Amino acid sequence: MSNPDYIAEKEKCKVFLKTFTTTCTVGEKKYMNLLENISRRKSDALDIDLADLQEFCAEEEGFGSFYDNLLSNSRRYVSLFAEAADELMPRRASDLMDEDDTFDILLQQRENVEANTDDAHGSNQGLPNLLRRRFRVYLKPSVKSEMRDLRSIRAADIGHLVTFKGICTRVGDVKPLIEVACLTCDSCGFEIYQEILGEAFNPISKCPSGVCRSSSNTKDLFLETRASKFTRYQEVKVQEMSEDVPVGHIPRSITVQVKGSLTRTVG
Repeated sequence: MSNPDYIAEKEKCKVFLKTFTTTCTVGEKKYMNLLENISRRKSDALDIDLADLQEFCAEEEGFGSFYDNLLSNSRRYVSLFAEAADELMPRRASDLMDEDDTFDILLQQRENVEANTDDAHGSNQGLPNLLRRRFRVYLKPSVKSEMRDLRSIRAADIGHLVTFKGICTRVGDVKPLIEVACLTCDSCGFEIYQEILGEAFNPISKCPSGVCRSSSNTKDLFLETRASKFTRYQEVKVQEMSEDVPVGHIPRSITVQVKGSLTRTVG
């Protein structure tokens, strides 16, 4: 099977978010209302109900393989939905500007600095979308989703959306997980934003600004924790159900990573 065109797939994500209407309330655009709540700081989660998506793909022309592609490459489609939501996000109402928190103030300062940065400074990469984002995308399985045994999960399922059942045996502490690292050059004051995709990363060691490149500056970059973006992170150990363990075998377990608003929901 050939790889899908992800630019076209993101447009399909936008169409779904923009046009899907609920059957219980005629004309109510469910996901645009969710984006409005996120814009007004009433929510920090965008839950994509896969039952809604499956129904939409069955009725809409050109969405034949979209649902199956999402199931087989879920992590990529979560990022596509997040990018689509960024583009569709309603502007924040002016009457809420007085409720800006520390994050909003820092972001406004960064945008002002970015707008006034001289080109001679060089390599102005701009603020990453992940830094501006105030929500996380979650895929909510439908009640008809296949419930698999934990023992049946294999390496071939990496990247796929898998629904399984098990017993929670251990819940770790909630810790901060860095998502965007802000590095500052001690020589020229240039800020570099590095997106972190895993649990560990190698910080950028050289300043990419034109000033430091022209002067062959080799000074270290410093991590600015206050200007970086963190999210809540928790590890949960899940063990397979007793009825799924074959006679004479040891129960298997898996470690599940929980992030954002899903932390502290398991216990």
